[in-house]
Amino acid sequence: MISRRHSVFFKLHFFFFLAVIVLLLLFISALSEQEQQRFHLLAHRSMELSRIIDETKDRTCMEQSEELQEAGFKIIDALTPNCEAISLPPPMRAKLRSRNVSVTIYKDNKGLIYALSREHCTMYYRDTAEGATYYFVWFLFFALMGGLVSMYLVLWKNLKPLKHLYEQIQRYGEGEEILNTPSNGKDEIALISNALHSALEKQNKFKKSRELFLRNIMHELKTPIMKGKLIVELEEPSPNRTLLGKLFSRLEHLIQQMAHIEKMHAFALVKTPISLDSMIYNAMDNLMIEEDMIQIHGCDHIVTVDPALFTSALQNLIDNAVRHATSYPIDIECDGTKICIRNSGDPLKRPVEEALQAFVTERGEGGLGLGLYIAQSVADLHNFTLNYRYEEGVHIFCIIF
Repeated sequence: MISRRHSVFFKLHFFFFLAVIVLLLLFISALSEQEQQRFHLLAHRSMELSRIIDETKDRTCMEQSEELQEAGFKIIDALTPNCEAISLPPPMRAKLRSRNVSVTIYKDNKGLIYALSREHCTMYYRDTAEGATYYFVWFLFFALMGGLVSMYLVLWKNLKPLKHLYEQIQRYGEGEEILNTPSNGKDEIALISNALHSALEKQNKFKKSRELFLRNIMHELKTPIMKGKLIVELEEPSPNRTLLGKLFSRLEHLIQQMAHIEKMHAFALVKTPISLDSMIYNAMDNLMIEEDMIQIHGCDHIVTVDPALFTSALQNLIDNAVRHATSYPIDIECDGTKICIRNSGDPLKRPVEEALQAFVTERGEGGLGLGLYIAQSVADLHNFTLNYRYEEGVHIFCIIF
């Protein structure tokens, strides 16, 4: 399972929110700068109004009015009812008083009004040539935010198939069949998805061909073995008859092992809840071991496993214990978290890692050396752990759930 901090989607979300935060900070900074520029513009227009009035005080009212009109100012009789005074920073207020004229700026729904107070007389002028409102910052903010969100959604949409692809690969690794759903996209992820499905399709064809071949081989081998066992049963009791019977039973057991190996490589696990003791007794029946050779303790627990494969693993561990034991009975103990099989015997002649490999035998007594390999493989398929230790002349194999 991918950890959250290593996920591509987590990184995408993180960088998106980081970009949003940076963009908001830049926007707030730009708004503050715009507000400062707005105050400077108001001060400039107020000073321009005062200058025009000073310069035209000796002219006629008509000439003064024309001069003000050209500069964008219109004399009005009084403030409108819904106007509000604009609070200017102290430096701005001080600057507006530099001409001995007290200027107060108001704003209503039609624009700006300048109130000039001089010698106990207040005149009101509407700014008809008010500078364009600075909407550029807002436009830029929404444009960048829209672009950022659009890019985020596009990337998220393009990366979303990765999660589906990961889930499909996981299911395939657990033995499930996955549908071939080719992607019509042109990006790298779509190409990877299509290439994967093409490879899986070829792999499935190869797997089915191999399964058919192995099943045919095992079927062809079972037929002469069954006939041989039947002929042996019809023979008179003799040492040769007993030897042939053991030989045919051994061949049958090897074919069963090959079938289990084929199933393991096909990843075809069918898990069901089942008690451990029932699988142990089935393994003993398959091995034709007498009950007095085995002691079982506390193995009535229920586990969720593939019964056929797990029984095969127990069967191989029990068979290994019985064949290599120097004294009996063999001890099988369970505690709900593990099952341990103990037998007395001489130390292994090679490291246990080698004994767990396929086609490795401890003694040159025949057999393919697949027993411990099958037990290890079955444990791995179930995500269990097969542990081995040798203590005081006792071999201990444990499958930890």
